Amino acid sequence: MCEMNIKCDHECSNYKGSCGNMESVGAFRIFERSVMKRELQYTEYYGDGDSKAFLKVKDIYGEDTVTKLECIGHVQKRVGSRLRNFFSKTKGLGGKG
Repeated sequence: MCEMNIKCDHECSNYKGSCGNMESVGAFRIFERSVMKRELQYTEYYGDGDSKAFLKVKDIYGEDTVTKLECIGHVQKRVGSRLRNFFSKTKGLGGKG
């Protein structure tokens, strides 16, 4: 969305492809570039629960796999949403008498 909430086309100068794939391609480029430019390998990936980007980088260094860490705020949000959804669909445990 652009100004005044009018939908417009956005064109990225360094990415061609679907919007849904942009994050994972960006993560891959960052991890790949770290080896070429700095001779550095990341050992941990700090993510928000979306596994697409992590799946793209977890084996980028071959046998030296990357470990995924998750933001506690996102974990709390997912658990809370699932609990609310569960309780709204199930009958209560209590009863009369």
